[in-house]
Amino acid sequence: MGFPVGAVRHHIERLTAYGPRHETNPVAVAESLAYITDTLASYGYEVTREPYGAGAHEVNLLASVAGTGAGPVVEVGAHWDSVERSPGADDNASGVAGLLEVARIFTSGDRPARTVRFCFFGGEESGLTGSRAHVAGLADDVDGAIVFEMIGYRDRNPGSQRFPAGVDLPAEISRGDFIAAVGNGASAGYAAALAAAGRAHGLPVLPVDLPADNDNAGRSDHYPYWLSGRKGIMLTDTAEFRNPHYHRPTDTLDTLDLDFAARVTLTVADAVRALASGSGT
Repeated sequence: MGFPVGAVRHHIERLTAYGPRHETNPVAVAESLAYITDTLASYGYEVTREPYGAGAHEVNLLASVAGTGAGPVVEVGAHWDSVERSPGADDNASGVAGLLEVARIFTSGDRPARTVRFCFFGGEESGLTGSRAHVAGLADDVDGAIVFEMIGYRDRNPGSQRFPAGVDLPAEISRGDFIAAVGNGASAGYAAALAAAGRAHGLPVLPVDLPADNDNAGRSDHYPYWLSGRKGIMLTDTAEFRNPHYHRPTDTLDTLDLDFAARVTLTVADAVRALASGSGT
């Protein structure tokens, strides 16, 4: 499988090279979509464009590994857009880099029993418009999704980690050295698969059961899956509760821990393999 630090770095460099991936920067939008498409094609995937509006930025990109059986599809997602004034290295070029590497990993080894679909969503920063449109058009045979939402920032210093109101976690968790697997009760099997895979890769995975009415529940592309009654996990370094560069011009590659991002990537690849085999759901 290899340890994909170099590939993760390269993806983030390319995705941040043209500035914010926002509708006000059409060059960055076009270059980012082309880069994702070309990279997936180089891995052997057929890429489907899923437009959900008239704008050039209003598009999702999809690619799949066909399963050997007929079980429900497992999706893995990340949003490719950023806010207007940030290059978005962590938010969310890191997530796109992780998703691209998971897609690459799935080109080798045995085909999964269930189809795995890789979803690169637009419009997360504009009200989850891409993922909402995608989920609205899904057939009933999609089990749920694991969503990369900022996976590159780690801070081992005591006191570096905070938590939002309504999240009841042990007080001794004060270091930002873990990845959070934010889910609801229905998604516990997905969180357990991630935690098990994380142990194999030296990555602490912290399952967080977040009530749907929490103010932070709807902050990423897992949320439309919850609303549709499907499983959904937001895998995150917790954004502003750890990363001081969140939504700022300083969200740049040099602030990220690429070893951490690579471990998250390998963890997701293993967890999705387990879920696509029918275990852990």
